[in-house]
Amino acid sequence: MTTTTAPALADRDEYADAIGAALRASAAYYGSGESALDDASFDLLLGLIKAYEERYPEHTDPATPTGKVAGGAVPAGDVAHTAAMLSLGNVFSPQDLLDWEASVLRRLGAPVMGGYAVEPKLDGASLAARYRGGRLVQLVTRGNGTGGEDVSHAIGTIAGLPRELATDASFEVRGEVLLTAEQFERANAIRAEHGAGPFSNPRNGAAGTLRAKGRPYTVEMTFWAFGAVELDGGSALPGTSHSEVMAHVARAGVQTAAATPAGLAVVATLAEVQEQVDRIAALRAGLPFGIDGVVVKLDALAEQTAVGTGSRHPHWATAYKLPAVERRTRLLDVTWSVGRTGVLAPTAVLEPVEIDGSVVRHATLHNPADIERRGLRLGDTVINRSHTASGT
Repeated sequence: MTTTTAPALADRDEYADAIGAALRASAAYYGSGESALDDASFDLLLGLIKAYEERYPEHTDPATPTGKVAGGAVPAGDVAHTAAMLSLGNVFSPQDLLDWEASVLRRLGAPVMGGYAVEPKLDGASLAARYRGGRLVQLVTRGNGTGGEDVSHAIGTIAGLPRELATDASFEVRGEVLLTAEQFERANAIRAEHGAGPFSNPRNGAAGTLRAKGRPYTVEMTFWAFGAVELDGGSALPGTSHSEVMAHVARAGVQTAAATPAGLAVVATLAEVQEQVDRIAALRAGLPFGIDGVVVKLDALAEQTAVGTGSRHPHWATAYKLPAVERRTRLLDVTWSVGRTGVLAPTAVLEPVEIDGSVVRHATLHNPADIERRGLRLGDTVINRSHTASGT
């Protein structure tokens, strides 16, 4: 793995500029789903801000995005959450994972006995879905973690979230809603038929579609649950572990992260956690949706409670962030070649950019119609994913 570094923030002005850039990027990411910074650059920027605040705590700005849900850039929505929807802390290496476990053990005051649940961190939009008496009655975005936006108009358009459960249970499931690769292509084809521009990426498409009302067409999305909480008036969720609760949710008819190709594994040791992280990372390129990491959490609910939750994120869970497979760069030129069948094949010439340890200078553009559909022009900023460029 190649580690990207940057000079430390030199003074208070650079610190203020960095906070402004992070807040703008976070607001765009959690708003429209689009951001001027890719994940790796945003993580690096947050790291610089945090390092400056550790050096000069007296300079810490109340607006700082460090440790805040959605970077502190998203306002509270109209609907209060049943329980706070917090973001996760991040780790980036095996040593970071060991440090996280050490903090868990300090808070627990004993060895972890219930094991660790490991599942993919889907790169979508977080959503809470409330079921009462077995019927889906409300959808709420994460918002700022304490309240979100009511998007119940999307009920019936999200695979994995049935209108009715197999039981008359009442509970709230939480998970990620996104566009699979197939849904993304189909959505852009539908939008083209209606004269709308293409979504630039699946996350942008899911975030925009969740909030859209009155469109003359429907875009199907997909949901995978990563947690569940009790609702007032509902019975207690059965089970003493995260994996048992998710199995109950799945039996009721809601799709969970365990149903993804990456699955949900429960292992006993941190060494086995690292093996699962590596396994999921190896599957990444072949998954039908984007992931930006792997979630690791204590499986036993009693141990989760004992370790506790901070005001910013739960101490009993973390996100192991994977190297970026999507970076932003600039389109310098387009070269053309003729294939064996006589078809023109365009290739993008890019400013060199590092993706997952490799320096990428060229990307596939598929065909002239694809260039026109994406609206690409020389000098444009483009997103490079797995050596395929798309316009921003």
